Amino acid sequence: MPFEKGHSGNPNGRTKGASNKATSKVRESFTSLLEDNLDQLKEDFKELEPRDRIKLFLDLSKYVIPQLKQTEVKLEGSLDINDFDITKLYDKKA
Repeated sequence: MPFEKGHSGNPNGRTKGASNKATSKVRESFTSLLEDNLDQLKEDFKELEPRDRIKLFLDLSKYVIPQLKQTEVKLEGSLDINDFDITKLYDKKA
């Protein structure tokens, strides 16, 4: 073994943002496969039942459109809807 256990040839490791070579190769191959079969994929898509077509469309969109992260809003104190008088809001504006 050329390196001691726990020590690699690059003490800093892979640079941030650098992709794995194997992953890059798989992505390139998959992209090529899609591009070469795009016409067939379109035909197969058209042959699906409308419900299946929509499901496939939505499933594939997850890989193209970034999903929004869920956010949580925390309010200080509490608001009891039963004690809240909406007419007070209108009285202040008038």
